[in-house]
Amino acid sequence: MAAKKKVSHPKNSVISRIIDSSVSALVTSLEKVDKATSAAASESKKLLAESRRLKKRRASLMGKKKRAVAAHKKAPSATARKLVKSTASELAATTRTLAKTTAARSAVTTELAGLKESLKKLSAYVKHITATDRKLAKPKKKRAKAKRKTARA
Repeated sequence: MAAKKKVSHPKNSVISRIIDSSVSALVTSLEKVDKATSAAASESKKLLAESRRLKKRRASLMGKKKRAVAAHKKAPSATARKLVKSTASELAATTRTLAKTTAARSAVTTELAGLKESLKKLSAYVKHITATDRKLAKPKKKRAKAKRKTARA
C-alpha cells in the first residue's frame, strides 16, 4: 500500500500577511479610483462647458449665415458672397469641433460612470473591513460573575 502524502496547511503568519496585503491593495485601489474619478469629473465639466460654448457659437453662426444669404439674394456682390462663404466655413468648422467635443464627452461620461461604480464598491468594502477591524481589535470584556445571594434561613 502506498503511503499518503502529508498535506501541509498554511501557517497563521502566511494567512495574516495575505489578509494585510489584500486590505492594503483595496485601500490603494480606493485612493487611485478616487483620484481618477475626480480627474474624469473635472474633464467632463470642461468638455460640457466647451460643448455649450460651441452650441451657442453654432447657433449664432447659423443666424449670421441666414442673414448673409438674405443680404446676398437682395443685393448680390462680391463682398456679400465672401461673407456667405466665410460664414459657412466657420459654421462647418464649429460643427466639426462640436461633434468631436461631444464624442469626447460621451467617452469621458461612460468612463466616469464606471469609475463611480467602482468607487462605490471599494468604499463599501473598505468601510466594512475597517469597521470589522475596529470591532476585532477591541479587548474582550470580562464578564462579571454573578454573585449568588444565598438566602439564609
